[in-house]
Amino acid sequence: MTTHDSRPPRTAAAHALAVMVAANGRADPRELQALEDLQAFGRLGVPRTRFEALVHECLHEVGSGLAGSSWLHARDQAYVDRLLDAVADPQERLLVCRLAAAALTADGQVSWDERLVFDHALARWHVSRAMLTQAILHDGTPAAGRHARPLVAHPATG
Repeated sequence: MTTHDSRPPRTAAAHALAVMVAANGRADPRELQALEDLQAFGRLGVPRTRFEALVHECLHEVGSGLAGSSWLHARDQAYVDRLLDAVADPQERLLVCRLAAAALTADGQVSWDERLVFDHALARWHVSRAMLTQAILHDGTPAAGRHARPLVAHPATG
């Protein structure tokens, strides 16, 4: 695990989204396509290649570890919290949650690991499911309707 954070602050939101995408130990091409459709990379201010590099960094740091656990271990939680805490703006946090909801549902299932990190982000950022639903409904990108599935509250297998 990296002991200091040298990435530019403008990538903080992209990095927080990347850890949610990487939570199940892989980046599904359908997740990346959903993000592309929603113009996520431009909205977050990073090119797709940079986002993919952030996902791979997260996979290296905790992705495979999360895939075998039903809770966030202290080391993993500290890493995830550091990425989440770097996103200070409430609107940017809501955007990350909205984009994560689209990405995590793009393959038709939400794994336990993905839900674990996503729910942790919602709680840490004080984003309610109602706020998330409103963000999804008011997303003005052309592809928003295709990616308008909020994560349901009940557990899913995956």
